[in-house]
Amino acid sequence: MTDEQSKMVAATWVSVEALGIPDSIVRRMLFELAEVIGGRGDHDLALVSAAYRALTNVLHERAEDDKKTPLQVQADAQRAVREIREMGVDAPDVVFTDSDFDLPPTTPGELAVQLGYSDGGRAVRRVLRVGFPEHEKNARWEPLTDRQINYVRAHLASRR
Repeated sequence: MTDEQSKMVAATWVSVEALGIPDSIVRRMLFELAEVIGGRGDHDLALVSAAYRALTNVLHERAEDDKKTPLQVQADAQRAVREIREMGVDAPDVVFTDSDFDLPPTTPGELAVQLGYSDGGRAVRRVLRVGFPEHEKNARWEPLTDRQINYVRAHLASRR
């Protein structure tokens, strides 16, 4: 490993530890990109540098603020594409689906529909009862909190 590669890998370690990124495909990709950036000087460098920069920017933004509105997410993505294009890389436009901009569900039934269930929210309520045993029996779940929504999305497979 060259001295430049060592510097990039060391800088990547600082970011990975600061963000608490577990061993994952994202973490391995960051280190592979760091080695390539530090070890190459040809035309691929611009593309790899842009990918590394975009990836680390997204990770830092997610660590700082997980509560962005869909419009903020879209604006950030468009800004990132613009920055990459300014570096001379032909980046494709970011395309958002309608589901990216759905309002957060407020009832178990709405969340069930977003996840592709047609049971009126029974599967969602079943998962909520397991994750929130302190909830009063037979009491309504709405409005759902962000914590409850995220719990259900993590523990109930989407049918879409």
